[in-house]
Amino acid sequence: MPLMPPLPQKRVNESAPFTYTGVDYFGPIFVKSDTGSKKVWVCLYTCLVVRVIHMELMQDMSAEEFLLGFRRFITRWGSPKQINSDNGSQFKLASNTLEEAWNGVTVDSDVQTYMANEGIQWQFIVELAPWMGGFYERLIGIVKRCLRKTIGKLCLTNEQFRTLLAESEAVVNSRPLVYIGDDINSNIILTPAHFLTLNPKTGFPDHNEADSTDPEYLPQISSAKKLLLTWKKGQKHLTMFWKTWRDEYLLSLRERTANKLRSGRILCKTPAKVGDIVLIKDNLPRRSWKIDRICQLVVSRDGQIRSGKVMLPNKKTLNRALNMLYPIECEELNEGLTNSDTEKDTELINDNTSTTRERSQRQAARTAMKKIQEQLES
Repeated sequence: MPLMPPLPQKRVNESAPFTYTGVDYFGPIFVKSDTGSKKVWVCLYTCLVVRVIHMELMQDMSAEEFLLGFRRFITRWGSPKQINSDNGSQFKLASNTLEEAWNGVTVDSDVQTYMANEGIQWQFIVELAPWMGGFYERLIGIVKRCLRKTIGKLCLTNEQFRTLLAESEAVVNSRPLVYIGDDINSNIILTPAHFLTLNPKTGFPDHNEADSTDPEYLPQISSAKKLLLTWKKGQKHLTMFWKTWRDEYLLSLRERTANKLRSGRILCKTPAKVGDIVLIKDNLPRRSWKIDRICQLVVSRDGQIRSGKVMLPNKKTLNRALNMLYPIECEELNEGLTNSDTEKDTELINDNTSTTRERSQRQAARTAMKKIQEQLES
């Protein structure tokens, strides 16, 4: 596998929270019900830019339940431009449903243009390659660790668990992204929550009486002007947060600790190409093998090849990472050779066969045979 590519452009460009979103499920988790206990799941949304999260409690893994949660997410945080997820069946069905919803607007040409510009693009990662969705898998691990330490083996009710999810969401969103290098002793710590809701201290005007000698002091300021000053103050702080994100946080992303995927000790040195016969890694019964042919190689944005599409005997196409495909040595080696080259190779083989001689016996073997004979004679 090639080295990890650079961060995508949408990861390092300033954008509104949840413009580029990753979504994934984790669970199941048991909660109390009238009939005993039941399973529930949690759907986690995370922003690719500011790393903020939003969680929805799901009663099942159906596409209908996901669409209801997705509508609540859009109502609260707005419609995203792109959603990244794995290849869950509920995600694929929801993607098709959303595409039909966007394409079904045929009332007015202006509405069609707006929907085409504001439509949601759904991007799926390669099947069975969870490391390609690491930006949301990492946050799922953080949330699961928080829940495990909070509830342990307790079985909460549905509403208790929903409340705990909201509190866990607030805790994760308050984690520091980066320290401020110029003013390390300041009370301002850049967190994902700063981009969602401003600091409560900045959201209200000061109640302390100001000095009347101040030329900007306005004792009889109207409520409209107070709201305008409060809004301008909030925008000033938000601009400061984005400047810190750009100058400090983005620079810290260059310090990547890993640039290679974990792999086995034995790797194939020959690059993959279209037409290769490969064995697909899969959980199959013993003596069952899934052997297919590579029909297409997928080129990443940096020009490297990290996945390929294989065609099954039933004409179905699967998308797999290259480290999930094992090449089989069953190609015709004499495909590109001429007749004269083949005759020369045959002559060389015959000459080597005629001049072959037996390998001399090792000293250790001769010593062992000598001791065996001595033991037999005695």
